[in-house]
Amino acid sequence: MAQTPKPSDAVRIGQVFLEKYRVESILGQGGMGVVAECTHLQLNERVALKMLRQDVLLDRDAVERFMREAQAAVKLKSEYVARVRDVGTLEDGTPFMVMEYLDGQDLGVLIEERGTLPAPWATELILQTCEGLAEAHSLGIVHRDVKPTNLFVTWRPDGTALIKVLDFGISKSPMGTDMHLTQTQSLLGTPAYMSPEQMRSARLVDGRTDIWSLGTVLYELLEGRKPFEAESFSEMCVKVAVDSPTPMERTSVDLQQVVLRCLAKSPDARYQSMADLARDLVPFTQDPQSGSMLVERMQRMQRRAEGGWEGSTTGVGLRGVPHHVRDVGSAPVRAQSSPVGWHGGSDPAGARWHGGSDASGQMFRSTPPPGSLGVPQRTAIEKSAPAISPSELRTHPEQPRRKFAFVLLGAALVGIAGVLIAMKLSRSEPEPQASTVEPPVVKMEVNPPEPTPPTPVV
Repeated sequence: MAQTPKPSDAVRIGQVFLEKYRVESILGQGGMGVVAECTHLQLNERVALKMLRQDVLLDRDAVERFMREAQAAVKLKSEYVARVRDVGTLEDGTPFMVMEYLDGQDLGVLIEERGTLPAPWATELILQTCEGLAEAHSLGIVHRDVKPTNLFVTWRPDGTALIKVLDFGISKSPMGTDMHLTQTQSLLGTPAYMSPEQMRSARLVDGRTDIWSLGTVLYELLEGRKPFEAESFSEMCVKVAVDSPTPMERTSVDLQQVVLRCLAKSPDARYQSMADLARDLVPFTQDPQSGSMLVERMQRMQRRAEGGWEGSTTGVGLRGVPHHVRDVGSAPVRAQSSPVGWHGGSDPAGARWHGGSDASGQMFRSTPPPGSLGVPQRTAIEKSAPAISPSELRTHPEQPRRKFAFVLLGAALVGIAGVLIAMKLSRSEPEPQASTVEPPVVKMEVNPPEPTPPTPVV
């Protein structure tokens, strides 16, 4: 079990910031920052206050990275992303952000404690992660550091597991602020989860690098080890670029195909969007019907980002990432150390993951956490939304309007040709008798699906 972090010199238990955030405990700290559990005195609500350490305030790269995380996270409204409530500077000028308080543990701790997860649980958590990252990609944000310690497992009030994507500190976004970062000798990302193209140039990656990283996480959840193991960064680069992943031994052949497609060396050979990956994960999850609804939402986000809905002006290409994101200046830099984050440790109620004895196959804890902790619960509206089966998602892709126009043009040309032939025949052949048999009437019934109500934002 992880030890409780000691208070930082700059943060003391009982200290009040901005006359409203009282420090209750230190959740985590690292070389760059501190995360404290606080009580919002006016709202009587627990929050997580994240701030930079005093000794790094002169590091422009660290400050810009911190602000990038805040600016990226505040745009994301998905329940699968840790939400930012407030951003600013403290009385002494220290940058801070206030995030929702999360009670649980990250996937890194979970892997360390359990080794592996059953396929329905692992795919369910990755499916949730897909939606959080799909929203980021639709806004032109590429995470670039997807790994187990940045995926936090918390709990809904009904006891089911809920993933939260953390740490957008080295994300790539349309704002282009990463061009100012200067530590060229540092490493961007975590080598064991970096795609081949990210190892070559973090500046030129798109959302498919996150698909590689997420595939690596799924591999690790299923197999209890990483697809590539190395003792040095240079050895890791060679293995990622040349070698095949270590053969999977605990995973079904069908699910292996999904994982290995995520780990294709060429980005063009991978899934091209989080929605595509999620679609193929649905059959392996514990609740395919709910999974299909997640896929449907991701597809709507992608279509809207492509400019097809509500006058969106974001120009997104076929790869699911806006064109203007693919080249925004020099890449930000990052040391190989873990990012600042908080780790709730083990569940305070002593609950653990329940295995095969659960007939429903749901992830749950023996006692839900005290209070909702600001975690949104699935509503009746969301549960009643129409679902589509994975087979329907595969067999009924959307047809582009251009193809429909070609069909109309072809039909018109055929009609004109038919008229000309009929006129020519009428001059040399006797007029045929009218048919007494009426042609069959083809009736097409189109029942548009009921609109899916929007997911409520808490």
